[in-house]
Amino acid sequence: MRILVCGVGYRFLRDNALGVWVTDTLAPQATNGIEFEDLGYHPVGFTQNLNDRPPYDRIVFVGAVERGREPGEITAYKYDHVLPPEKDVQEHVGDSVTGSISLDNLLVVSEAFKALPEDVWVVEVEPADETWGDGFSPEIEAKLPEIVETVWSLTRL
Repeated sequence: MRILVCGVGYRFLRDNALGVWVTDTLAPQATNGIEFEDLGYHPVGFTQNLNDRPPYDRIVFVGAVERGREPGEITAYKYDHVLPPEKDVQEHVGDSVTGSISLDNLLVVSEAFKALPEDVWVVEVEPADETWGDGFSPEIEAKLPEIVETVWSLTRL
């Protein structure tokens, strides 16, 4: 079984660093068949890298995503592989090429290039502070154990 856990975000943008913090924190504890990757780089590059590897049975993406929920709220869901209209896909690819790092761009671009396995899970956390700096907001800091457990639980098939 091969599982890839991908941390999406920008280092040093407070709560937006959550995804890469998770992968940095959990990678030393990786067991056989589970890999962790910092996706603080563009989705097109990730898609190309993914196509050069043996296939994964499951991919788990984790990151902070502003959706208007309560700060610190954790949402985990199975990705449905549904793409937006072609015009929107092109916009996501364009944003990705210019360096925009977001969970939405990553999912759309990777799906458009058919790089994802069938079994894909997403863990989103609503950020409270997206300013430049180190450390998380109190809302995210309080949820770190629950976020880590949510991600770990998705590495068990």
